Amino acid sequence: MNRKLLFFATLLLLVGFTARAQQFPADKQEDRLKGPVKTVLTTVRTPQGRVVGQPVRNYFNRSGYYSHNIYYDTIGNPVIIVSYTYDKKNRLLSDTRTHEPYSELLSQTKYIYDKKKRTITAEMFGIADSLEDRTVYQFDKNNRLLKTTDYDVDSVELASITYKYNDFGYVNYTTYTEGKDAIYKGGDKFRYDTDGIMCERCSYYLTTLRQAFLYTYYYDEHGNWTQAYVYHVSPSEGYLYQIITREITYYE
Repeated sequence: MNRKLLFFATLLLLVGFTARAQQFPADKQEDRLKGPVKTVLTTVRTPQGRVVGQPVRNYFNRSGYYSHNIYYDTIGNPVIIVSYTYDKKNRLLSDTRTHEPYSELLSQTKYIYDKKKRTITAEMFGIADSLEDRTVYQFDKNNRLLKTTDYDVDSVELASITYKYNDFGYVNYTTYTEGKDAIYKGGDKFRYDTDGIMCERCSYYLTTLRQAFLYTYYYDEHGNWTQAYVYHVSPSEGYLYQIITREITYYE
C-alpha cells in the first residue's frame, strides 16, 4: 500500500496513492525503483537549501515491500515511525504510527479487502482505539485505482479524488471534490517521460490554471533518479522552485 510521504515526492513517484488491489505489486515497483533497493531517503529543499516538509526514509524488505518508514524533522531527528504488517499474499493488513523518541502510539490503520466490490477500506484508529476516519479505495477490473473517498467518524463524505489513465497505464488526470455533494474543486494534469517518470504537472482550481511545474532528473548507475529539479513555469517566466534528493542504498 503506497501512502507517499511528501507532496511533490508523491507526484514524482506515482501521482498519488496506488493501492495493492489483487496483484499486489511491491512498493519498490510502484515507486518505479530498479535493482535491490534497501532504503530511500527523500528530502525536499528550496533553491536556498531550506528543508521543506519532513524528510522520510523508506525501508524495503528483500521482496520490495515497505518494512517501515521514518519521518524526520528539519534537522534530522526521527519524529514518526510507520511500521507495516502483511498477510501471506503480501496484502497490507495494518500500519502503526509511533511518535519518537519514546515510541508513543499515535494511531493504527487497518485495511479491509472486498474483492467483489473491488474496494479496500482503510480505517484509522486513535490512541483510545476509537475510529477517527475512514478511506475507501475503488478499483477497476484491471486493478487500477479509480477513486479514493474520505469519510469522518459519522460516515459523512469529506473529500474524494478520481483518477484517469493514459494508454500506458499512468495517471494523467485527477479530479478533486469536497463534501457529501461532491462539489468539484479542481484537478491536476500530468505528463510523463518514456520511463514513466512525471515530467510535467499542471494544477487547476475549477477551470483556472493555478500552477505548472516541469521536472528534470539525474540518475544513478541503477537507473534510479537521485535528484529532481522542480521548475515553476508560467507564460511569462520560469524559475527553480524546489530540489528533491533521494539517497538510495542497495542490498548486496
